[in-house]
Amino acid sequence: MKSGVYLNEDMLAQVCKHNVTRFPYEISRLAQDIAGGLVVTLPSEKDFRHPVAGPLLKRFLVGRKGVDVENRMRILRLIENMTLGRNSVGYLTESMHGAGSPQAQRIQIQRQMQIGYKKNLAKKLAGITNDIEEPSEPSDYFNTNFPNQRFYS
Repeated sequence: MKSGVYLNEDMLAQVCKHNVTRFPYEISRLAQDIAGGLVVTLPSEKDFRHPVAGPLLKRFLVGRKGVDVENRMRILRLIENMTLGRNSVGYLTESMHGAGSPQAQRIQIQRQMQIGYKKNLAKKLAGITNDIEEPSEPSDYFNTNFPNQRFYS
């Protein structure tokens, strides 16, 4: 603005907030996928420290050469904690609702996305000239961001 005050682009802010609610879940899913079933079936630290069971567990839970079984266990516990355990409440739930309800974001995006303009753009790209309609939508996104330009006709 001329005054120096910055106003964010509301549509992009809603899209960004919506992605922020989605990606932590995808990251968690990928971490669990890479970790495999051990993330939920890994024996306890007490089992690893047991004089009889411990050596057997360390023998059969060896992974790649050069990676200590205890270090592998620690990483698996971290993944468990971040995606399923105590910390997932703060990480995943806060990611979902910290920026407002995802449904409210979707509604706001739907209001501002100007589907009529986009339909006309697609028709123009496809060479359709006899079915162009003047969009009547509540958003003024294109007029605000692209003044004096018509994207259809």
